Amino acid sequence: MKRAWKRYRSLRIEAILSGSLKLSGNMEPELSPNSSAQFLWNRLLDVLRTRVPETAFNTWFSHLTIADYPREKMVVGVPNAFVLEYVEHHYKTVLEKALAEILGSRIPVSFTVTQAPALELFHPVAGEAFETPANPSKPAVTVDATVPLYPDNRFENFVIGDCNQLAHAACMAVAEAPGRNKFNPLILYGGTGLGKTHLLQGIAHFCQENETVRKIVYRTSEEFTREYIQFVQKNKDSRTFYKSYKNADILLIDDIQFLAGKPGTQDEFFNIFSALHSFNRQIVITSDRPPSQIQGLHSRLLSRFDTGFLADLQPPNLETRLAILHKKAARDVDSCVNEDVLAYVASQVTSSVRELEGVLIKISAYANFIHAPITVAIAKEILGDTVRNQHSGLTLKRIIDTAASEFGLSPALLTSQTRKKNIAEPRHIAMYLARQLTDNSLYTIGLAFNRDYSTAIHSIKRVEQLMESDPVYRTRIEKLRANLG
Repeated sequence: MKRAWKRYRSLRIEAILSGSLKLSGNMEPELSPNSSAQFLWNRLLDVLRTRVPETAFNTWFSHLTIADYPREKMVVGVPNAFVLEYVEHHYKTVLEKALAEILGSRIPVSFTVTQAPALELFHPVAGEAFETPANPSKPAVTVDATVPLYPDNRFENFVIGDCNQLAHAACMAVAEAPGRNKFNPLILYGGTGLGKTHLLQGIAHFCQENETVRKIVYRTSEEFTREYIQFVQKNKDSRTFYKSYKNADILLIDDIQFLAGKPGTQDEFFNIFSALHSFNRQIVITSDRPPSQIQGLHSRLLSRFDTGFLADLQPPNLETRLAILHKKAARDVDSCVNEDVLAYVASQVTSSVRELEGVLIKISAYANFIHAPITVAIAKEILGDTVRNQHSGLTLKRIIDTAASEFGLSPALLTSQTRKKNIAEPRHIAMYLARQLTDNSLYTIGLAFNRDYSTAIHSIKRVEQLMESDPVYRTRIEKLRANLG
């Protein structure tokens, strides 16, 4: 019996691939001469769209391909090792279940990193706005930067945690193979002092030192605007303004939000962006918020950004803050700052990496002034109101338990895979409260609910929108917040 079923399954799969069997929307076979492995993959994606949140699907599955399909298993191609690890851990079971429904039996799914096509040298275009270097085989890396590249802003000095792991991995992939990856354009966003500029300059340092490009162009959006204003004032030919950008292999733009409300500058940036992107040149942009939330940006510019990969940086959790302080102290600070003081600072300063490092420098300077080691008591006196104690002892478990009790559910239901509305809504609220009342990253919050970070983002935004439009809903959440102290 088992042999007969295996034979049936093999013939069914062979029929799908050969074109004699087509899978319709209700999974019933229909005759078609055009079926193939790619058709099966497309059908699989259609099923996954109904099972995976849209943001997660766009983030992870839009970059996958079918690499091999020897009938007894499916091999899925991924762009890099980071995506492989994430998708295999979070979505392998989902893929296998969906594939089993389509084929009528379960077959294993594995993953492999597929090699991206080599970067093609672009050719001159009308008006010679962009041109090809004469001798690309021996790159002489040049850096065109109107702001300094700080020596410390390298990847090896960046402390990785749940709050920035995705952004760091994407930046590494970009630096190792500019224009030959799935992250183009790459948009990094997050609050002030969370490491966006560090990662941006880390890309520049890596590309320069490892010669992965020929020319790096690094600008802040303010510098880009200043250059454009000078160009307009002097009535120069457009080729003069484009000169710095025409041979760029990688364009790094910091703080794109400052282009908002400057339509002329945005037009020129759009032209440069479009020309570079069309020739597969790498573009990396930072912003203090998702581009869609920046008022005053052209819709056509936003549509370009939407084709890229967005990675957010969140405030570091306690473990990451302590790791940052250890690294900073080992590199720049005398031994006068001991472990207890570092732990105290990490527990108090929670908003940004920049403030964290600033506090450590302040303590170290005071220690050098008095020529004595710093104790926790002295640190408290030195910092005064500089630090903000946000540590309330509130745990994710307590939030889940409180939200479940409020809605008459068990905590296990809030962390289950069910999507029923009467359970999904309390789950959204619990995620929102976790984000508001703790310093856990979106990644950590998602894990607590057996979800990924993109689901946490969606839940939090949904609650924020409902709170704005529904006073009763807002009151209930405020009551929960009060119950949690």
